[in-house]
Amino acid sequence: MALFRKKPKSQGERLGAWRIDAIPSRDFDREIEALFAELDVPAERERQGWQVAISGGPLLLNWLDEDRVLTGLAFLDDTRDARELTDLLRRNLDPRLVWYALGDAEEPSLAARFMLPFDAFDRGGALLAVETTAALLGDDAVAARAREQRDAPAGEMEEQEADAHTREALAAGLEAAGLSATQGDGGLAVAVERGVVHAIPRDTGESVLFMHELEYGEGTEHVPMLRWMLETSDWCGARLGLAPLPGGEGAFAACAVPAADLRPQAVAWGVEQVLRLADVYDEKTGRA
Repeated sequence: MALFRKKPKSQGERLGAWRIDAIPSRDFDREIEALFAELDVPAERERQGWQVAISGGPLLLNWLDEDRVLTGLAFLDDTRDARELTDLLRRNLDPRLVWYALGDAEEPSLAARFMLPFDAFDRGGALLAVETTAALLGDDAVAARAREQRDAPAGEMEEQEADAHTREALAAGLEAAGLSATQGDGGLAVAVERGVVHAIPRDTGESVLFMHELEYGEGTEHVPMLRWMLETSDWCGARLGLAPLPGGEGAFAACAVPAADLRPQAVAWGVEQVLRLADVYDEKTGRA
């Protein structure tokens, strides 16, 4: 009998392994360079990635090949105000690719972040993330050009068509990843080992938000806890957020993925990231 038994992989880890095995190693330097040339935005290649000249502050981009994700980071003004921190955590549950996090535990700094799972270069997803980040930084001109370049749905009919396409791709992706789901409130309820992850397509068809509720009882006045939730939102592709519920404040692990070219690996990544962050949350808060 073995003296030490290997800890079985979590469901999130198993989904991650399935996804990575299906996607070849590559880089997207040419595609990124072409993207910002089309936007007429200066982008300088550095050793650790790209620095993109957005008005209001640089956008830092990096392709993490070991994870098959494109990451983005733009620094913002920090805050220790409970109301402002709560607002940031509420906005982390918006169905947007960009979220708020506090990086570097020794010297925290507030940032807008995104992570985009790619198996092929998703030009529309990258443009949507750039558009949202540029708007947050106050660069409306770049945001408008990004929206124009990605050919966003125009009008209610196109949004309905995009939404229908996203819902079909979402259901197919969950099936390919071996995940069962039923129709839920506004989306699909995905059965996982922790309970349920809700997969909610944005009504414009541009993104899908994955959410899983967590145990929470600290409210919205505990500044150290609010900041810790933002710090914990920094390490992976999911984030923590707050929402007012009938029984009190609710906490969620959430992750958004671009949906214009939604593929099974991106669907698996969304569920994987939520599960991984939820496991960390339980462990760090003593709920495991």
